Amino acid sequence: MYKSMIEIQSLAICLLAALGVCPELKAQWVPAKEAGVLRVATYNVSLNRPVSGQLAKDLAGDTAQAKHLAAVIRAVQPDILLLNEVDFHAESENARKFAEKYLADATTDALGGDAWPMRYSYDGTVNTGVPSGMDLNANGKTSDPEDAWGYGRFSGQYGMAVLSRYEIDVGKIQTLQEFAWADLPGALRPKADGEPYYYDDATWAKLRLPSKSFWGVPISTPLGRLHVIASHPTPPAFDGPEDRNGCRNHDEIRLIQEYIEGADFLRNDDGEKCGLAPSDAFVVLGDLNSDPVDGGSRSEAIRSLLSHPRVANHATPSSSGAASAAQEQAGANERQSGNPKFDTGDFSDRSVGNLRVDYVIPSANYEVLRSGVFWPEIGKVEPSLRKAVEQCLKASDHHLVWVDLR
Repeated sequence: MYKSMIEIQSLAICLLAALGVCPELKAQWVPAKEAGVLRVATYNVSLNRPVSGQLAKDLAGDTAQAKHLAAVIRAVQPDILLLNEVDFHAESENARKFAEKYLADATTDALGGDAWPMRYSYDGTVNTGVPSGMDLNANGKTSDPEDAWGYGRFSGQYGMAVLSRYEIDVGKIQTLQEFAWADLPGALRPKADGEPYYYDDATWAKLRLPSKSFWGVPISTPLGRLHVIASHPTPPAFDGPEDRNGCRNHDEIRLIQEYIEGADFLRNDDGEKCGLAPSDAFVVLGDLNSDPVDGGSRSEAIRSLLSHPRVANHATPSSSGAASAAQEQAGANERQSGNPKFDTGDFSDRSVGNLRVDYVIPSANYEVLRSGVFWPEIGKVEPSLRKAVEQCLKASDHHLVWVDLR
């Protein structure tokens, strides 16, 4: 027997939402947005495929992965969202089609979410899979995925895209896809102890710094003009004692800070000076592949960015699901010293463990009201919804990070 009208009402709400999600449960995952607030998010969606054109075919069908990813996005309801790892193909327009077919779909999704149209989008060319014509992994060949300007089996693999509910000023977008690594003052040129530089002078002079690309994307929002700084630095792994990927990851993050500061040496892909003005409002979005405490990155770059005087001082986005997962999965997580509730990536427990690698970093122009990582604690999810939530969380090895700005 139910002991109170409150219990009866609660049951009735959940019964009425039998095909969706009890509102009280959903509010535990992502609080409702307040009026006058801008919700900004980043999500590595793992929509990469081993061959060119495969993602377009999958999205045109009825792919379960895309549905589960969309359910997460529709639950969070971001106004602006950066997608990492969505294969770029100019003719297929994968990001736009994902938004139109899976986000704007009026059908209620697995988590009870309704349509969440994101009318505006921007995706562009990236360095992944684009041949450099050089032997960058020193194996005598120039055709390996490691020999591209950014690791990739084909041009556009692991691309990125900005989705928005507000108008993107496409004509004012700044891209630094071709920015030379050697042009970054104080660049960490890879070199093993006691060995010559890993890249000879001729190669070093040509190397591009962004492993995917680097974008400054202005968006007109109800809170004023917002500059989205979007990137996806290379993982600091899969190299040798020279730490070429660790050095590159560090310097790709450094490039973000230089862009914020409007450094004089910066030039965009059109050869024009670029960067932010001191009063510009911005938000850094992306899978930056660097944990401030754990993992194998050169973490001084991310720590410097997070503590930059132009960055808003606010609580780190977190989730109870991340803390619970680290405890249950154990392994490498037991050797970490950072707070597991800040983790955003669910990685191998035999090697690196779970890490904080995905970031939404707003400028001090904004007041940060709330933030979070979409990573529900499975043990606290309503049993009838547990399978759906687990499927959504397994659609990518990363979790969506969101911040509410005012």
